[in-house]
Amino acid sequence: MRRLAVPVALWLGASACGLDFDRFDPDGGTTGATDGGAHDGTVDAAADVAEAATTDAPGSDAPQETTVNPCKLAAGTVLAPKATAPITIDGDLGDWGAAAFTLLEASNAALIMGPTGTCTAANATSQCLVPAGETAEVALLTDSANLYVGVRVTVPNVGGTSTTAPYTNDAVEIYLRGDTTPTGDYSADDHQYVIDWQNLVTDYGPPSTGTGQASPPGVTSAVKVALGNGAYVVEAKIALTELGQTSLASGQLLGFDLGVDHGQGTAATRSFLVWWMSAHAVPKCTSAKCTGCNPDQPYCDTLDFGLVCAE
Repeated sequence: MRRLAVPVALWLGASACGLDFDRFDPDGGTTGATDGGAHDGTVDAAADVAEAATTDAPGSDAPQETTVNPCKLAAGTVLAPKATAPITIDGDLGDWGAAAFTLLEASNAALIMGPTGTCTAANATSQCLVPAGETAEVALLTDSANLYVGVRVTVPNVGGTSTTAPYTNDAVEIYLRGDTTPTGDYSADDHQYVIDWQNLVTDYGPPSTGTGQASPPGVTSAVKVALGNGAYVVEAKIALTELGQTSLASGQLLGFDLGVDHGQGTAATRSFLVWWMSAHAVPKCTSAKCTGCNPDQPYCDTLDFGLVCAE
């Protein structure tokens, strides 16, 4: 049987980490950009909708409507509000407004891996090489054509110089599922974007690029490394067409997960945290990548993902 119990995600404000990530050395990051391709398909919304409430304004006969949030804040679900201003992809999250960030660290990770296998929070540092004090915070936004992902990572020493396997460096892994009828196998609308601290971007998702597609279409990203080399920010814009969408309706759900890598550029030094591992029945997947994965993880099985709800 698959799955262990999964932890409840923690929701934090933009300043919860105690670091000012918007005061990075402007020369510490790079930006890469490509154009997105189109796919067909939509994802059905499955969010609970709150009942609209009205109140009478003093001195007025006209009712005042309360804004209704179509998304339900729940464990395994993150919210993606509409961006209130244009977002510049530069590794500076100062234009994200009061975005809500979700925390990932060893104490609440659903999966912890190292060179020799899996670990618990208690032995994550000693057995799986997860650096003490490593944390990641993620927030998402949307606009009419894009999904934005911002990740702030705190780690003792940013590094790793592999140019062919960015997941062995300090990197974030952004998992997105646009498939309307997921089976666990990656479809053309499902992606595993790995973006390392050097702003190397590789997509390990779609079956046609199982070995990884460098500089994938539809992704614009930028990375800034903090002065002192103890933190970095990844900011990415992903075209909705890459997820089989032309737009996102309010309340619409997509699959989402987050991973954080730390390493010195080799598999022998790599540690890996995963935010969510969704409990589900044995998947209907048929690919060797999915059926042969041990331990089960989002790299193999898209049904492991949590959710993102477009507000």
